[in-house]
Amino acid sequence: GLIMPVLPGLLRDLVHSNDVTAHYGILLALYALMQFACAPVLGALSDRFGRRPVLLVSLAGAAVDYAIMATAPFLWVLYIGRIVAGITGATGAVAGAYIADITDGDERARHFGFMSACFGFGMVAGPVLGGLMGGFSPHAPFFAAAALNGLNFLTGCFLLPESHKGERRPLRREALNPLASFRWARGMTVVAALMAVFFIMQLVGQVPAALWVIFGEDRFHWDATTIGISLAAFGILHSLAQAMITGPVAARLGERRALMLGMI
Repeated sequence: GLIMPVLPGLLRDLVHSNDVTAHYGILLALYALMQFACAPVLGALSDRFGRRPVLLVSLAGAAVDYAIMATAPFLWVLYIGRIVAGITGATGAVAGAYIADITDGDERARHFGFMSACFGFGMVAGPVLGGLMGGFSPHAPFFAAAALNGLNFLTGCFLLPESHKGERRPLRREALNPLASFRWARGMTVVAALMAVFFIMQLVGQVPAALWVIFGEDRFHWDATTIGISLAAFGILHSLAQAMITGPVAARLGERRALMLGMI
């Protein structure tokens, strides 16, 4: 969230203006690809060595990585930085496993909801803060991301106990394969079709999301602050729709028709 409003501006200092859009899209895709590939790896490592060390190492790595990206003198450094950021950012499964370890029943659902709310709040506040800081320097949000990850690391060192106290599972090759989780859907036509629908929806939906920052700069001459506010407005409306519209619509129309309406 902090980085998106200023990443194109940082790229303009490193590449020709005609190549900014291509590199911006590749950097966003690299981050998501590394999260997809490394989430099962971090999950398997947390089963083997514990949740706490995996989370702490990821936070420390992210802090160092964002500090390096803030001062990246060459494009290839920024590429490596986004790859490392994707790897260290693939901790959602580990955080979810931590909550599952320490909660049960209704309490577990409440804590998962709280984690989702924190994620949503970060996606709203991040672009605003990143845009405000980007008004001073495109490097400032990267330093802020490094500082926040460093603060999280220190907080975890002193306040985060290990939650996985049961039997430690050995590392298995299939657990490290991000595609292995799709095997169970092979014989379930409905589930496979639903997964394909959501893949296409995300594929189409991410095109305007990825180009929004550059479009706002080129078409409307928005600065980083305005772009951050626009991204935050999108996040707020998305959260409000999920909280206030999805439930009543599904209750009135049924889940299938509500899903069809959402796709339209």
